Amino acid sequence: MALRVALAAVIIALGVVAIVSSNGRDDAAPPSGDETLTPDVVALAGSLADQELVWEACEFTDDGPPIPGADVSNVECATITVPRDWLNPDPELTWDVRISHARNIDPSDPRYHTTVIAHPGGPYASGLSYSTAVQLYTPELRPTTNYVSFDQRGLGQSSHASCDYEYDPAGGPSAAAQAIGDACSQDPAVATMTTEQAAYDMDFIRHLLGLETVTYMGYSYGTWLGTWYGALFSDNIERMILDSATDSTQESIQTLYNAAHEGRDRQFRLHMMNWIARNDSTIGLGADPEAIWERYFAATDTPETSLAAQYAWNAASGSLAFSTPVLYPVAGSLVANIIAESEASTGEVDPVALATRIVAGTDLPDVLRTTAEQTLAALAAPPETAPGELIQGTHDYVIEFTACTDGQWTQGHEYWDDFHERTAQIAPLTAQFGLLITPTCAFWPTDSAMPPLDDSFPETIVLQSELDSMTPFEQGWAAGTGLPNASLIAVDNESIHGVFPYGTEEVDRPVIDFLLGGDRPSETIIAPGKPLPLEDTSYESWTPLDENAEHDSDPQFTDPTIPAETARLR
Repeated sequence: MALRVALAAVIIALGVVAIVSSNGRDDAAPPSGDETLTPDVVALAGSLADQELVWEACEFTDDGPPIPGADVSNVECATITVPRDWLNPDPELTWDVRISHARNIDPSDPRYHTTVIAHPGGPYASGLSYSTAVQLYTPELRPTTNYVSFDQRGLGQSSHASCDYEYDPAGGPSAAAQAIGDACSQDPAVATMTTEQAAYDMDFIRHLLGLETVTYMGYSYGTWLGTWYGALFSDNIERMILDSATDSTQESIQTLYNAAHEGRDRQFRLHMMNWIARNDSTIGLGADPEAIWERYFAATDTPETSLAAQYAWNAASGSLAFSTPVLYPVAGSLVANIIAESEASTGEVDPVALATRIVAGTDLPDVLRTTAEQTLAALAAPPETAPGELIQGTHDYVIEFTACTDGQWTQGHEYWDDFHERTAQIAPLTAQFGLLITPTCAFWPTDSAMPPLDDSFPETIVLQSELDSMTPFEQGWAAGTGLPNASLIAVDNESIHGVFPYGTEEVDRPVIDFLLGGDRPSETIIAPGKPLPLEDTSYESWTPLDENAEHDSDPQFTDPTIPAETARLR
């Protein structure tokens, strides 16, 4: 999920879907009353529905290689041709979508169980190899299950769309966002880069594979896409797993963007500070998390030191620790060096030079250090644009295409100026990161809206960790308790983004049993979080979750050495 918009996309009105014949004419009247129909991708695709898939060896790109340990021996790839606009198909206007298929069993075999279509989230990188990841995650399913993933339209080896824009940098910090919104919102190719269109693509993949139904597994933005898919094509979906979920009961993804700021600072303040305090012998900042937090912001309270901290976090890829606590030692070292170098700075401060000293003293893996050095070198380079010169660019940021087109965001500067002023008070780290900027979607009008959600929605399990900053807890809780036919598994005192497979019976067993055909949990499951790095015990970071996965108080500093209640109940 990218920092700029803070995630991705979804939701588009359908309510009624017209069936279009192969010559592109609307030949069916819409249903009357409140009746809705599952869209018929075969009728909409016309002659494309008869295409033969040509399977070949996959070439996975650098932005989406198979994860270590994944088996690619049973995986082949193909390119399918889809209507560019499923809502108004034109046989002359098409996109290519690249898919991968991990085959374990022929669907005609009596032992065949299901095919899982998987999406890794974003959408900002290739998802082509993700079939191999989910196959690795679910060894108990593999003998009877096939796996499919794909490069979403606009990404990887699928067809791309882009738009050109131009702006005057003297127009202020929102000039680029406004220029991109003004230009891209009017581009007809970009208009087809939506979650709704991707959901149609997925059902067309199902058809071309000759499958009556499929299972869906989506992470992060993939939960937003999954909700679209479930709302439109519930008849064709056996069941779904939505992991680290957006609140897809809302009309646009703006609610996630708004919530992610507070969620990021909450994880920093409650989870990371507590870990740093408990590991004073390693980090060396003392044992009081609130004192460390206050010292951090006191050390970076000038514009120069705050900007240096932003540069250091960005260069050291410190934000990765907010999605996987495995990197807490890196983040702890970075926090300690930001404090030490900022407190030691006197006189005039050069933010780039200060950030360079901070990163040099941070304990980084070699791969992150190489990236950090490249980032810092780019910051030190002279600007490429002369004063007064207009900046021109080409935008192909699919995460914004979907986010802005899938549902209406609040438009204009006024709301966002007020929102960011208020948010800076409760999310100072987010403000320091430079993320409180008016988003592109504030200049992108759309008339799309989420399809209706009703009792036909597929049986679903939602997984959510308590201190996740990318899809904050309230988002996943709302999806897990608000979507029809859904059950929630909440992982207490955990901040990981992307829960399954978690490695504990409390989390993984209900998911595996459900995917094997069992019932979804009848009640919310509160599962204990695993110990953080350098620790062998889980500790309470917030107040304990009750049986409904709710807290009895607002997040606040507590004694970081209190063992987690859910851990004691195991």
